[in-house]
Amino acid sequence: MKKTIDLSEVQKTIQEEPTVVVAISTPDCSVCHAVMPKLEQLLTHYPFPAYDLDAFETPEVAGTFQALTAPVILLFHRGKEVERQARFIRFEELTKRLDQLSLSGEQVSYDTLF
Repeated sequence: MKKTIDLSEVQKTIQEEPTVVVAISTPDCSVCHAVMPKLEQLLTHYPFPAYDLDAFETPEVAGTFQALTAPVILLFHRGKEVERQARFIRFEELTKRLDQLSLSGEQVSYDTLF
């Protein structure tokens, strides 16, 4: 997972790549410290670009992605948000969605996801 403060790079990747994972955290968030290593480990099994954004270091992240708490994990497919989990991350559901996107590749449509 790439740690970045360049919000424009993330937004460009969301528009260009089929599937992108965005994680938003803050340095003083104890839940973030527990969740982020698990997320990083999970993402080693998938080819998707992934970003770790620090909402404290780059405050506009919260407004751009409407993140009202931390951590927030967002999945984008074809430029649209298809999954959002905040604070209490359900890794089983997240894994299911990542598997679905990984196996389907470019063939999965937005409507199929829901």
